[in-house]
Amino acid sequence: MDKMKLKIPFEEIKTAVEQASYGHHYLIDRKNHQIVFINEIENDYEKKLAEVESDDFIDFELGVPDDDFLIMESFIYGIQEENFELAEKFHVVLEQKKPFKHFKELIGKHPELEEKWFKHKDKELTNETMNWLCINNIELEDESFMPKIEIRELNAKEVKLPEEFECFGPVECMNCKNNAGFKIRYFELSISNENMLIDKEIKRLMTEKYGIKDYGTIAGGDKEILTSSKCPKCDSSEIFEDF
Repeated sequence: MDKMKLKIPFEEIKTAVEQASYGHHYLIDRKNHQIVFINEIENDYEKKLAEVESDDFIDFELGVPDDDFLIMESFIYGIQEENFELAEKFHVVLEQKKPFKHFKELIGKHPELEEKWFKHKDKELTNETMNWLCINNIELEDESFMPKIEIRELNAKEVKLPEEFECFGPVECMNCKNNAGFKIRYFELSISNENMLIDKEIKRLMTEKYGIKDYGTIAGGDKEILTSSKCPKCDSSEIFEDF
C-alpha cells in the first residue's frame, strides 16, 4: 500500500475511530482530505454508501461493544494495586447485564476516579487511532500529536533493570550457535512503546542513530529499556535472549 499524506487533523481521525459503528459510517475522502459521515437514518443512505465504494475512500473499521469492554477491563486492572476491593466491585458490575450502564454508575459514585477513567479512555483511543494510521500507511501533515521520542544509551553504572530481569540476557547466537562472550548494550526510552506508530519511530531512531535493527525490550521499571547484543564470533545481532 502506497503511503498517503493527509491534511486532516488527528482529533478528527480519532473521533471517527471512536464513533464508527453499524449505521454510522465514517470514511476518508483521499482526494479532498476530509472525513465523510454517512448515517443510516438518511433517506439516500444506501445510495451514498454506493457512491463511496471506490479506492478514493478509506472506511473506518466499525466499532463493537467488545472494544469498549476491553478498555474498561484494562482500567480496572490499572487501579487494582491501589484499591483491590474497589477493583473487585468493578469486576462484578462487568459480569452483570448492562455492564456499561453499571460501570458508569459506579464511576459516578467515585468522583476521584472519574478523571483517571477519562484520561485512560482517551489514551487507549489515541493508541487505537495511531495504530489505525500505521496499518493504513497514513501520515498527517500536522504531526503535533506524535510524542517526542528520545533514546539514550546507558553506561554500565546507569543500567538498573527491574528485579525480575536481573538474570535476563543473551543465551545463544541464532546464526553460529555461540553461547559466550556477548557484548550487551542498553538504551533508555523516554516514553512507553504503546502503539504501532511509536514502535515504528523507535525502530527508525535505533537504525539511524545507533545502526541497530535487532533489539529487545524490558519493561517494568521507571522507564522502558532496549537491549541489543552482538555475537563476538560472527558479529550477528540475532541473539536468543532468556532468563
